[in-house]
Amino acid sequence: MGAKLEIQHIGKGWIEIFKSDKMREVVDAAGEKIAAEAGEHFGYAQSTRDRFTVAGFISGDLTGSELEATDKVLTKAVHQ
Repeated sequence: MGAKLEIQHIGKGWIEIFKSDKMREVVDAAGEKIAAEAGEHFGYAQSTRDRFTVAGFISGDLTGSELEATDKVLTKAVHQ
């Protein structure tokens, strides 16, 4: 005999979680760790234009771009 269960999605609550200071800490820590593991030619920066969640991105200088193209250093850092 099964029970009926109703799940109600309240989007506002998710946005509050995804935009929270704690989520920012988690995203920043992960981004900084990946950039550091990729090497000196990569850096992490917070994204400030995200409406529903905190975000960040890792970019490389010219040498970093070459290292990613030839040795996949950023890709390897992401998968560690």
